[in-house]
Amino acid sequence: MSLTAAALRRVAVATQTLAAGGIAAGLAEGAGWPWPLAIGAALLAVPVGFGIGVGIAFVATLGGAGIPPDARLPHPPDAPPRQPLGLSGALACYLSECRAVFRMFNWLQPFRSRLTFAPPANADTDAPTVLLVHGYGCNHAIWLDMAPALAAAGYRCEEIDLEPVLGDIDDYAPTLLARMRDIAARTGQPPLVVCHSMGGLAARAAQVMALREADMGADPAPPCAGIVTLGSPHHGCALARFGSGRNARQMRWHSPWLQALALAETPALRARIVSVFSWHDSIAGPPGTAWLDGARNVPLAGIGHVSLLRHPRAVDATLAALAALRTPAPMPQQAPQHTSIFM
Repeated sequence: MSLTAAALRRVAVATQTLAAGGIAAGLAEGAGWPWPLAIGAALLAVPVGFGIGVGIAFVATLGGAGIPPDARLPHPPDAPPRQPLGLSGALACYLSECRAVFRMFNWLQPFRSRLTFAPPANADTDAPTVLLVHGYGCNHAIWLDMAPALAAAGYRCEEIDLEPVLGDIDDYAPTLLARMRDIAARTGQPPLVVCHSMGGLAARAAQVMALREADMGADPAPPCAGIVTLGSPHHGCALARFGSGRNARQMRWHSPWLQALALAETPALRARIVSVFSWHDSIAGPPGTAWLDGARNVPLAGIGHVSLLRHPRAVDATLAALAALRTPAPMPQQAPQHTSIFM
């Protein structure tokens, strides 16, 4: 029986605690440090370790580690030119990502995953329910920072956990599709779907599954009113080759699975997607992997991968994307074209 994401995160926190205890004991007993100083140094080692890991992720992702330059994506012609962050901007981006990673992985996911999302105080009765879909190795607790803003905007939020943690994305799709249809049956209208990272790929796969079922005579109605992806590696990512599980292999750069998914989509499916992403994502990269032809693309800057779940500009972009999907443009009839809305 595989462990849940919450259980895995608790194991990780316990491992960090034991490691910190070992460092403290070594400094006190082996190096003769006073115990208070040894404990303080050991506790400091945990966030320092996180900071080093985040720094390595930024360097590897933005540099496209392991991906030859000629295999990377050119800058999308419809996208505005990327401006350098500068030293202060880069430092702010890095520190914000360190805080977000530590909070998400050491607090929210391991210890707050039993929480549910509060209903909106002033619900928009015309607003579809928003289904929140997490990314690789995570659970629905990652949305606890953004959910209040969605509720304040009048959206009722529901969550889903994709299991097993290291499973096949194609196996997540039926569960996700069934949940979309359940919400539509209960509320009278299909949900909007907001996804982080790998969750965006699972939602795309669910749409393709619904399309194939419709071709075989099933209900032709779209299963959702639209999808917002946050930092989803639509073309794959450099760091996926270091990940574990079938889903990590599927997210490798230009993997056969990703290419098959893209070929299975229609312009109408792509037109129901808004891709919100950062040029300075610390996981989904190299830069440009989240740009999806035929979708509405919202490029941001100076925001790390996990920070997309809580940064004010990312939250505002998500709310704007949901509003845009509630008044969708006419579906294209030709091959997917670049479509952008810029923040």
